[in-house]
Amino acid sequence: MADDFKYHIDHHGSLVRPSELLAARSFGDPAALAAAQEQAVAAAAHAQRRLGLSAVSDGQFRREHFESVVHDHVDGFEPATGPQPLAGAAGIPAARRRAAPASPRPAGRLAAAEVAPVLAAVDRPVFVTLPSPGYLAAAGSALASAADLDTAWVSADALASILRAEIQALASEGVAYVALGNPLYPPLLTVAGRERLTADLDVAAVLRGLVAADRAAVEGLSVPENFRVGLDLTDAGPLPGTERGYDQAALDMLLDETPFHRLCADFPADPAARLPVEAMKPGLVLSLGVVDVADPAPESVDELLDRLDPVVERRGEDDIAIATNGGFAAAAARPLMTEEEQRAKLRLVETVARYYWGNEI
Repeated sequence: MADDFKYHIDHHGSLVRPSELLAARSFGDPAALAAAQEQAVAAAAHAQRRLGLSAVSDGQFRREHFESVVHDHVDGFEPATGPQPLAGAAGIPAARRRAAPASPRPAGRLAAAEVAPVLAAVDRPVFVTLPSPGYLAAAGSALASAADLDTAWVSADALASILRAEIQALASEGVAYVALGNPLYPPLLTVAGRERLTADLDVAAVLRGLVAADRAAVEGLSVPENFRVGLDLTDAGPLPGTERGYDQAALDMLLDETPFHRLCADFPADPAARLPVEAMKPGLVLSLGVVDVADPAPESVDELLDRLDPVVERRGEDDIAIATNGGFAAAAARPLMTEEEQRAKLRLVETVARYYWGNEI
């Protein structure tokens, strides 16, 4: 079924950290950092509301990296060593990779501290992006042998249980939308990416394992009717390996009978590199990353509308959301642009969405 809860405007959680927050982080005083975080999160939530964004986040201001929400709250992660060809093909920086434990143990909640101030600050749907269990288990692994895969999937299964419990708790607290981020998928879904990885790993087996792990985190949830959960393939801009398009059989493996309500992916200017939306089944909301976070210069509204019009006409407005193609700062100290440039990009997302949905958003 189509998504009746119309979160037509998306970004991907991570926002450029204000200079005051970065200064407090570098100073090393925990009390000062906590106060700076509270102030920055409240300001970011109100800024997103003023921009007209239909769902808001805390900007991931408490995270050092996108993955830190799990690495910092689940015991057992270690620095990754040796080659990680899949993470390399996906463009994941080494600083963000960890070797996952066989028996991960949560040390309390993961994202409760992130969502509480946002829920209190604004009357808007609140969303959270979490790293998926498949991503966490595979990013720091070579995935080169049957033993590597067995180890990764044992860890992924345990992480899926931890993440399922967190998603359940977030939904009960009033969070409207959780996106599970797994930027390892694009090299496994694209023609060029699969060819490049064939010498290093069993591409089909790795994809099957990731799909099973990520589905396990969301299947069987008991959540409010209007709660939504998505799968986010983006990271920090254009997806790697898309120059020759997607492998349809690989996409079918990911999307057939998917438990996810929406799929977030890059939707670039080059038609050959786009997700083949004509092959996507109706009812799955496609959050199309037409606004590029890798380039601070704003796109032309007319160019974005030309790119989107055929998709909206073909699928209908209920199955489409307008988005950036990644977060603005997957690492706290490595923003992709200035705060003002980020504001212009988010305003562009809102402008394009308002063209299609007017006052609905």
